[in-house]
Amino acid sequence: MSNTFTPRPVPSEIIASWPSMALSLWRRSFRPQAIVLMSVAFLLKLFPAWATPAGFVLAPSLFVVAFAVAQVADERKLFSWQALGELVLPGAVRLCGVALKFAAGFAALAGALALLATTLVRHSAVDEQQAAFAAAIGSARATVSMPDTLGGEFLHFCATWMQGVMAMMFLGMFIVAIYQGVFGAILHAQQGMEARAARRLGWQAWQVNAGAIEEALRAAPASFWLRTVLAGVAIAAAFQSVYFSPAGLLLATYVPCLAYVAFRSIFLGRHENVPAALRSGETARGPLVPAMADIRRAGLRA
Repeated sequence: MSNTFTPRPVPSEIIASWPSMALSLWRRSFRPQAIVLMSVAFLLKLFPAWATPAGFVLAPSLFVVAFAVAQVADERKLFSWQALGELVLPGAVRLCGVALKFAAGFAALAGALALLATTLVRHSAVDEQQAAFAAAIGSARATVSMPDTLGGEFLHFCATWMQGVMAMMFLGMFIVAIYQGVFGAILHAQQGMEARAARRLGWQAWQVNAGAIEEALRAAPASFWLRTVLAGVAIAAAFQSVYFSPAGLLLATYVPCLAYVAFRSIFLGRHENVPAALRSGETARGPLVPAMADIRRAGLRA
């Protein structure tokens, strides 16, 4: 990677426009994002024994996939699954390696703490704590009213399905933010930068723009803070009840768009969404009707 690929300072007025630009991209990219995330969540529901470890490993890659969906929606007239695959597959594999390292470190730390707890605490006290924990879980499950009709069971299945999407996305953002940094993960995945250098540049990007971000937040209108509070309440409600999970799905697909807009401004120096007239890709056409360009090329070859 070129050494000139460094974070740029962004004016506060541009930073203030990030949420609206991300919202515009979210409208164009929500459907493919939802298809990818819900497909993975459905596959994990089919194999519940593997859902936790597989979700832990795949979660950071899903965040980068959603980021790439926003990029494709910005740069192309029509969304292309082929373009998405070419853009994201190598980086997704690299981030799976990052997730495995994080999981190994997390498991080692949890195992060491568990061993220390069993060594220092009397076994009777541990047994009492485990019994109390099991009783609390049992009472919580008993208070949850399961649907007793076919329609209710179907709605409950769909709600838990979307809750799985939200859980994976926010787990992925947590792992990315803690271990690699949001921008560091993108640099490592998409640009092929070495993980340590990507992490350093990712944190440097926030430092360079910390003052402008603070200024933009101070000048933000009351409506911005109201929407932020509502988003926080929606996230809390979605984690409390599966039936609020659609709100979590909306937020889980908006955050990658916001991350893409910020990355584009800081690292690429582009502060606006690509206008429709300048997006690449062919216009829509029917599956049985060749494009006019193909007809012209066939006539020239003849």
